Amino acid sequence: MKKLLCNDFPFFKGNMPLYCIILCFPLFSLGQSIKVSAYGFNASDNKKFVYEAIRNNDTIIIDKQNSEWLVSPLKFRNLENKTIIFEKGVVFRAKPNAFVATSDCLLKFVNCKNINVIGNGALLTMNKEEYIDGEWRMGLSFMGCKNVLVNNLTIANSGGDGIYIDGYKSLHYSENIRINNVISTNNKRQGISIISAKDVWVKNSVFTKTKGTLPEAGLDIEPDKETDVVINVNFEHCAFTNNYHSGIVLGLDNLTDKSEPVSINFINCYLSMNHDISNRYPKAEIVISSRPYNAVKGEVTFNNITVDGSNWGLIYSRKPSNAYNVTFKNLSAINICQQKDDMSAIYLEVPDYFKSSGPIGGFSFENAYVKFDSKSAFFTIRGSSLGTLNGVKDITGHVILEAPNLTEFKQYIKYNPNKNANFSINYTLKN
Repeated sequence: MKKLLCNDFPFFKGNMPLYCIILCFPLFSLGQSIKVSAYGFNASDNKKFVYEAIRNNDTIIIDKQNSEWLVSPLKFRNLENKTIIFEKGVVFRAKPNAFVATSDCLLKFVNCKNINVIGNGALLTMNKEEYIDGEWRMGLSFMGCKNVLVNNLTIANSGGDGIYIDGYKSLHYSENIRINNVISTNNKRQGISIISAKDVWVKNSVFTKTKGTLPEAGLDIEPDKETDVVINVNFEHCAFTNNYHSGIVLGLDNLTDKSEPVSINFINCYLSMNHDISNRYPKAEIVISSRPYNAVKGEVTFNNITVDGSNWGLIYSRKPSNAYNVTFKNLSAINICQQKDDMSAIYLEVPDYFKSSGPIGGFSFENAYVKFDSKSAFFTIRGSSLGTLNGVKDITGHVILEAPNLTEFKQYIKYNPNKNANFSINYTLKN
């Protein structure tokens, strides 16, 4: 496969010193070191050699050989103070037909602390076409881990997520996870999934071409249960492009008002041409959701976000206004809604069609610019024929619109706008 580089993505062009720097991050262990080939190298399977080298040494160098490092599934428990370094040019590949269990991962870390994975541009790749069942054959999986650095590598062709972050049993979240200069491409389920985590920084990374099994997003933050946490999760200088579902999904439906409030930040991020017509999930670059009742509190911010090209709308949400607040600052969304007319930039839908629910809302827009040519409204508010939507509330700010075929700013379907409260966003129409 063609080796992807950050410079292949428009967001990064001309900005390589800023967006593709190697993160300056202290290595936790630089003591005893060894090349894995000192334990052996086998053209058919190197699991034993890699496992023994990592278990028995502080700093492990996966050194360049004349052929790829083929490995069966690798799982590590209770590791501490390990630095795993891939030499430049290494291809670390899942052994064909060796990942039989649906939970087999290329590299899985459970209850581990102080782990560095230094890529030097290496390729970690699986064989997605083999994995016709399951959605959990991850490239890199961290469960109940603390103090992790992943830097400068490509993760491709997994049977699940490129990167998966979660808790494990009593350690119900991973903590202090730093991911920098990573490309996650052509993975089956998600580019990256965050289930339960605290203090996460993802920088200078690309999540692209996810395809194979739903949801197929670039990023999915989706806790499994009420006790999971999403605290201080940050994406900075990241790109989400050409995924078969949305670039960014905040699937916070399993958290409640008894959960820890969420805090999620996106800074200087880029989205383009996400969601394919074949995917049955909501069609938008960004999907923002929560449970319809007793939803989780907290804050989500999108600061300096660029959306450049989309067949679909910018935002889809069924989030109640009393759930977490969402703020967009310095948003630029151009050439969206290309697929057809009657497609709004922002589509808000009743949380529950059959029970009284809402109001929906809790969004603010500061310095937003949106451009589309389709014959459409900007907002669509969809209620139900049973009248279950209790209102639209707390949507504020200002948008500059370049929309020559704008039909109306706010479109209402099966909903009476007399129920609106502080739906005070205004706009300037640019000629």
